[in-house]
Amino acid sequence: MPVVDAEREVFAARITQCYRQLPISLGVNLSIGLLLTGVLWDAVHKTTLVVWLLFLVAVTAARYEVLRAFRETLRCAPLDYAAWKVYFLAGACAAGLVWGAAGVLLFQPDSFTHQVFLAFVLGGMVAGAIPLLSAVDHAFACFAVPVVSSIGVRMLLVGDSVHLTMGLMILIFGFAMLAASAQVGRLFRDANELRYKLSSSMAARQVLQQKLRLDDLTGIANRRMFEEGLAREWGRAQRDGDVLSVISADIDHFKMYNDHYGHPAGDRCLVQVAHAMEAGLYRPGDFVARIGGEEFAFLLPGTALDGARAVAEHIRKRVQELNLEHPGSPVAPQVTISLGIASSDHPGIASAEALLLASDVALYEAKRRGRNQVVAHAA
Repeated sequence: MPVVDAEREVFAARITQCYRQLPISLGVNLSIGLLLTGVLWDAVHKTTLVVWLLFLVAVTAARYEVLRAFRETLRCAPLDYAAWKVYFLAGACAAGLVWGAAGVLLFQPDSFTHQVFLAFVLGGMVAGAIPLLSAVDHAFACFAVPVVSSIGVRMLLVGDSVHLTMGLMILIFGFAMLAASAQVGRLFRDANELRYKLSSSMAARQVLQQKLRLDDLTGIANRRMFEEGLAREWGRAQRDGDVLSVISADIDHFKMYNDHYGHPAGDRCLVQVAHAMEAGLYRPGDFVARIGGEEFAFLLPGTALDGARAVAEHIRKRVQELNLEHPGSPVAPQVTISLGIASSDHPGIASAEALLLASDVALYEAKRRGRNQVVAHAA
């Protein structure tokens, strides 16, 4: 995967991760806000509490609408992840301002117990936001800085030694949380980069493995893929009591074609013949492979001898209908092929190798009889 694409994918994964975790954040924000309002109901002016809670509900509702829009867009259209990052940051900042306002508006000067409780709640909100906000740069800072600075400064302004100590501790705690968030953010990035590197490596390996099983010239399966398929389908046929047929095919007098037209033209002929053979197969499980210079083999799972004969005859006609001139051939004025077929239900065939050998024997018999024909193994 190119570097730019990898960076784009990692960035998209981080934004998506934050939006996936956003429901947790919204639920926690609203739940803690209601709990805080209940605890401070008799300690803080009720109008102040209600107004603050309404702002919290409004911000939470707005962030939920952004989340809903993100989900809908994700299902039906490509995303501009840079724009969605801005929306997410705006939501984090708005939540930080609301909770920062709590550190000032809900601070009860006459009740040390309520002050400690408020500081505890706000500190918990900041600590809990680390795994939810750290995947996107600056999101945690947007939330945490207003919260920590408001309650920390408010403690310092009281002026006595206890409040000064608590205020300094809160500010130190805030710096520690920022450092922890930065570390978690790096872990998010590293984890996503590693995941995409592994994914890219696996995809490249799959492509390489596929190429190793394809013929370089014609693009159809090669001998290795055919042999693997033959072994696999033979085992399946034996296990399920099914039949398996193989067709061996050869271009008639191909050496004469090469001698007359030259090897580049011979290669073009091989490509056209291979594609005609492949196009002549209709069932998904059937496939053709180039197993030698001008030699081909077909694998037909679940096909008995009569069906294989029909397929082979169809392939023979398709190749002849290409009308590739072959003036050096004593068989026909155009390129033709000979085919030999064998099926696993023949009593003399006891292995995959024997099945392939039987189709080769039938192919040689087709050549002996004059070529450009189909012969079935019957010995």
